[in-house]
Amino acid sequence: AFRRANDLAMAMEARCYRGGEGRTKMKPLAYRGADAAAYVFLALYFASCIVLRILGM
Repeated sequence: AFRRANDLAMAMEARCYRGGEGRTKMKPLAYRGADAAAYVFLALYFASCIVLRILGM
């Protein structure tokens, strides 16, 4: 693991990599109503699976 990290660091230095300003960034994620609806649906689905399993159906 250390050898691989060292190799990566040397490769980045050889390519004059500098992080920080000027680097592209991922756009921030924004949760919407569809996301909340999906969470509710999944919670209800898992709850119903558990209840049906307990009831033996």
